[in-house]
Amino acid sequence: METLENKWQKAANNIQKSQKKKKKRHNNQLSDKPVEFKIGDKVLLHCIKAEKQWSGKFDSKWDGPFHIEEILENRAYKLRWDNKILAKAVHGN
Repeated sequence: METLENKWQKAANNIQKSQKKKKKRHNNQLSDKPVEFKIGDKVLLHCIKAEKQWSGKFDSKWDGPFHIEEILENRAYKLRWDNKILAKAVHGN
């Protein structure tokens, strides 16, 4: 009959195997190369405010489409919508 310590060790080993498996699967799904946009590309802007509001549960969490107007450093972009350039730059994540 297994002792409590043996069962505990078996459970710890199973947890460790499972965590390694999940980490490997997650890392395989990640893209190594970030997406680079060009001037004129159409993009959607993630609306953080909509995500934090419970009342808009079924509302879209994306605004747009916007056009890339200017490429700044560190994957930041100036966006244009209806011939108006947004005042703030947006990061490309």
